[in-house]
Amino acid sequence: MTAGNTVSDRTMAPDETLHPDETMGRRERKRRQMLDHLALTAQRLFAAAGYDAVTMEQIAAEAGVAKRTLYNHFPTKEAVLAHWMDQEFARERAKLRAGFYGRDGVAARLFWVLDSSAAWCEAHPGYMATYIRHRFTIFAQDGAARPPCTESDITHVWRELVEAGQAAGELTGTLSADHLANGLHHLYFGAIMRWLTEPGLSLRDEFAVVVRLFMEGARPLRRGG
Repeated sequence: MTAGNTVSDRTMAPDETLHPDETMGRRERKRRQMLDHLALTAQRLFAAAGYDAVTMEQIAAEAGVAKRTLYNHFPTKEAVLAHWMDQEFARERAKLRAGFYGRDGVAARLFWVLDSSAAWCEAHPGYMATYIRHRFTIFAQDGAARPPCTESDITHVWRELVEAGQAAGELTGTLSADHLANGLHHLYFGAIMRWLTEPGLSLRDEFAVVVRLFMEGARPLRRGG
């Protein structure tokens, strides 16, 4: 923790949860291993031939399983890709959290997270569009009231960033950390949607707007100001 920070070690420390294999039963562990095997196999095919060209039949054959087994785990090709991307996001989330160290202030941390996210998104534009479509399909089916997210989603990073900012007095404490993190996620999600749908936009420029809007909107109100 850098000097001058008032954030607790608990807030900023890396995940202390047990490895998933230590907390789940044998059946669930085998199921997770199969999900990961299928998704990694599919991603290799996507990387080699392109997402659109790969079929579920090819994924099953390459993974060495019956087509029925693949469909039992993943109803669509989009779901296979989404699982792989969720695993990627989980790894990226750990890197993003570690990157909080050595960066003072909410804005600096937010810029760093968004810059790292932009690099990943720019390297996988086709995957991002498919992933978002898939998540919105689930979103519509579930009737959820917010952009869909998973346990590996970047919303967890936003929450930690907000909690750190509130502890340091940089962000308002009149709204909960979850409330502010959810608002930040909407801004983040909207920037990616604009970038995907409007040719020529710079994702980093869109993210710079996110930082400005969030920091101005979440700044603590000063008495008499």
